Amino acid sequence: MEPLLSVFIDEAGDPGVKDGLFYRRKRHEWLCLAAVVVRRARATSSDGPVGWVRNIRALAGVRQRPDLHYARVAKERRLRMCAAVADLPIRGFVIASHKSNMREHVNPRLGKLERSDQFYNWCMRLLLERVTRWAATWSRKEGLSLAPLDVTFARRGGHDYEHMFSYFETLRMQVAAGTLILKAGGLACPTVDQTYWKIDRAEKVAGCQLADTIASAFYQAANASSPAFDVAPAKALSPIIARGAGGGAANLGVTVWPLPHQAPVPIGSRSIFEHFGYRF
Repeated sequence: MEPLLSVFIDEAGDPGVKDGLFYRRKRHEWLCLAAVVVRRARATSSDGPVGWVRNIRALAGVRQRPDLHYARVAKERRLRMCAAVADLPIRGFVIASHKSNMREHVNPRLGKLERSDQFYNWCMRLLLERVTRWAATWSRKEGLSLAPLDVTFARRGGHDYEHMFSYFETLRMQVAAGTLILKAGGLACPTVDQTYWKIDRAEKVAGCQLADTIASAFYQAANASSPAFDVAPAKALSPIIARGAGGGAANLGVTVWPLPHQAPVPIGSRSIFEHFGYRF
C-alpha cells in the first residue's frame, strides 16, 4: 500500500553527551528533534510545503537565501514565522532532551548513552514511536487501512544512517514478535517500511525546513541560558502540536526526556513544557 502521510524530520542542537562540565547550564545542553506530518498528496503538490515555505520566507524577510532556516531569521520575526507555521494543515512533534541529565541517565539495557550516535538514535526512536502511533490512530479515525509513512530525514553530517536504519528494523521486528524490552509504546509496525525512508539535505526539502522551525523554536524555548531564549515562538506553535484523545500534548506532541520523574528539568526551562501539559 502506498503512503498516505509524509513525515519530515530535522533537529536543533548537538547530540554530544560526553562529560563536558563547561557546557552545563549553557545553551548546548539541549537536543531537540522535530517531525512534521502532512498528507502525502499535499506534500507533493505545488501548494504544499514548497509554497508554504516560500510564503513564510517572505513573511520573515528572508531574501538572501533560497531556504528557510530558523537560526538565520531575525529574533523579532520568529514569533510571526511560527504563527504562520501554526496555520498550516500539518501536525508537529518534538522531543527535547536535556543532555546534562542524560549524562547521568542509565538505560537498564543499554547502560549510559555516552556516544552521540547512540544518543541521537535513541531520541529518534522516541520521536518515531510517537509519530507512528499517532499516524495509526489517525488512520483508524479516518476509516483507512494502516499504510507506511513516507519519511524524509534531514541529513546530519557524520551520522551513520545505515546503522540507524538497522536499529529501527530491529525494533520493528521486536515489536512484531512481541519481544520488545520496553513494553510501553513501541513503533506502530504497519506504518514502518524503510522502502519509503530517505535522507536529504534540509536546504533542499521544504518539509524539513518546517521541522527545523519547530525544533529550533523549542530549542530556544528550553535554553534559558541562551541569549536567544524565548518561549513565545514555541508557544505559538500550539495549534499544530499533536495531541491525544484527551487533548493533551505532553508525551505525544511534546516530549521532554528524561521524563520529569526520572530526572529534574532545570527550573528556567520548565515554562514551555508546562504550557504543553507537564507538571513539575
